Amino acid sequence: MAKKSKNKSLTNITPLKPVVVNTATVTIPPRIKANFWVRLTPYFPGIILFIIALIIGLFVFRDYGVSWDEPAQRDPGLLSYNYIFFDNQALFTTPTDNHGAGFELLLVFFEKWMNLTDSRDVYLMRHIAAHIFFLISVFAGYILIFRLYRNKFIASLGFIMLAFAPRIYAHSFFNTKDMPFLAMFIITLACCQIAFKNNKPWLFLILGTLCGYTTSIRIMGIMLGAFIFLFLLIDFVDNLINKKAMNKIIINMLLFSVGFVFLLYIAWPYLWKDPYNHFIESFNRLAHFDWNGLVLLNGKIYQATNLPWFYFPTWFLITNPEIWLVAGFAGVIWLAINFFKRPLTYIRNTPERNLLLYLMCFFAPIMAVILLHSVIYDDWRHLYFVYPPFVLIGLYFINKMIQTRYKYIVQGVCVLQVLFIGYFMVVNHPFSQVYFNNLLSHDKEYLRKNYEMEYWGCSFKQALDHLIETDTSKKIKVSSDFPDLIANNTLLLPKKDRNRIQLVEMKDADYNIANYRSRPYDYPSYKTVYSISVLNSTILSIFRQTKDTAKQRQFRIEEISILNKYLADHPDNYEARVKITIAYLDNSQYDSSEINCKRALVQQPNDTISLHNLAIIYFFEKKYSLAIEIFKIEIKLNLHLVKVASDYHDIGIGYLKLKQNDSAAYYFNKAIEINHAFNDAYFQLGIIYFYDKKYDLAAECFKKLLVLKPGDIDALNNLITSYKFAGNIDSTKKYELKVLKK
Repeated sequence: MAKKSKNKSLTNITPLKPVVVNTATVTIPPRIKANFWVRLTPYFPGIILFIIALIIGLFVFRDYGVSWDEPAQRDPGLLSYNYIFFDNQALFTTPTDNHGAGFELLLVFFEKWMNLTDSRDVYLMRHIAAHIFFLISVFAGYILIFRLYRNKFIASLGFIMLAFAPRIYAHSFFNTKDMPFLAMFIITLACCQIAFKNNKPWLFLILGTLCGYTTSIRIMGIMLGAFIFLFLLIDFVDNLINKKAMNKIIINMLLFSVGFVFLLYIAWPYLWKDPYNHFIESFNRLAHFDWNGLVLLNGKIYQATNLPWFYFPTWFLITNPEIWLVAGFAGVIWLAINFFKRPLTYIRNTPERNLLLYLMCFFAPIMAVILLHSVIYDDWRHLYFVYPPFVLIGLYFINKMIQTRYKYIVQGVCVLQVLFIGYFMVVNHPFSQVYFNNLLSHDKEYLRKNYEMEYWGCSFKQALDHLIETDTSKKIKVSSDFPDLIANNTLLLPKKDRNRIQLVEMKDADYNIANYRSRPYDYPSYKTVYSISVLNSTILSIFRQTKDTAKQRQFRIEEISILNKYLADHPDNYEARVKITIAYLDNSQYDSSEINCKRALVQQPNDTISLHNLAIIYFFEKKYSLAIEIFKIEIKLNLHLVKVASDYHDIGIGYLKLKQNDSAAYYFNKAIEINHAFNDAYFQLGIIYFYDKKYDLAAECFKKLLVLKPGDIDALNNLITSYKFAGNIDSTKKYELKVLKK
């Protein structure tokens, strides 16, 4: 048999096909083209899922309201932008929550680049941009999952678990602090797997920059950076012990560190002036965050600064789909057993190392929160970033199970869980942030009375939309226990409707909007004109307010009865105690109001709200000296936050009642220093000066008041009288002519 030649005939070589690009001929061998499409094929399901999710997002992003924190979240981005481009130093003097501006600055860049000036356009852009960023991270998650398990079903399921977790999906539109951090967590984990597998220095440079950017969004990102650097140190020690080449690992460590520090610095302008001290300041502030609000869990109210250890575990267990929980914890147990059997396999640079990293990223933050008694609140949104590692661990278990004879059962159960989630999200759109699984009862109003529901206040958008559509009044007077939520969601209304919404005190309102935050008990029997329910619990109501004095009194009495019944079973509910204090005060039952206010102050001695209420009660009881003393305590406690002009004004009124005019004048002037448009402070000060025969000073006060209230006839008459007594004939005649014209 003739031997085949090793040299192929030229006639057997497939001719190269020319591809013309910009008139230059480039030849791409068919084998390279084929390899490209072969490599891309596994990611087609992820690409299709991304496109579907993007289309859904483009259809629904207008349905989400402006959350409680969103305007405040935007502020660090604006301050950073103004510092970068206009050298505005307000970035270093304006109080913020010390979170990084990494993502907010990016959103402000988009805002300025697109020349958006109307609030509706700004917040709609923010919502869709934040959601697209989230979807990009989920696609990165798909790539990571496929690279880990080489299974398109597992990778597709992972995409769905990440993208369509009900609470997280809704937050991806309006939560521009916790969700971008979660997104960068996924992207960084994906790059981490690639970097350690391929062991290329430039990949560790990219990994460092991703970690740095993650930390510029929330400082907790430093934890992920520390874990990755720990693995690099382990590789360094391993190479040292086994006498392997050290150059590459040292370069990897240096490039990772440089990338981290560089991107953290660039993306967080607050660090530019004093990087080390500003970083430490932010770290300490966030590690000991002093939000002293109240949260509802299992029907009991807790202070955020004194949470039980089971706060996060409970929320995590009741707000994630049941099958994902089973898979995740089964994966944790499986991995823990394997780790103790073969620890070196998970510590060294092997594929299993990724799973150890996910375990660390899931448990370390949880343990830190529990052991350090860190302040978290609302639900577990501050720890949403532990969900992706948990999903990756759950997929490890599911992947193992579909390699057994139970494959189709496992796949079927997963598909059923996806269908149940999809049904909930469609039926309850756009309020999937209120998802609770079936570990809890869904009986009528059970969830509302035992857990925080729609705490973000995004449903106020639907409330305002309803009022705009159904009330034809030129001005719609609206009130709420949380007026900021009305103001926030008014920003999303079209220009022509925005000015129709008028935020007023409850006694002057046509409607009161309630989202039941910190209120597990019922409202009085107001007329309900609109409500939204999720899982049989009401998350928002619009009540029609009455101007009838007798009915208002009836509602106050009913409110007092409801609160007394609730407080009999829940005496430690501070919010309820404050509300009954105000209800008694409004009903002129000052003794009962004082008793409840003092009980509230026993629970929270330095709470300025209850101190203010007690001072007001003393005013009505004509105990002016006590009222002044309490107001002064409140001012001292408030000084580190904000100077409240009304408190100084009220002290001035107290001194007037005590006929101590000099002291009264001092405090009215203090009120005017803080608020130059404080009408009543000018009026009271003018009266004091007039009766002290300081007519020129009195005239100046009434003149300023007239500037603030040009049509005020009382201010005009008082000004004329002051000029008469001051002997200023020309000014008297000038203003008398104005009276005649009127």
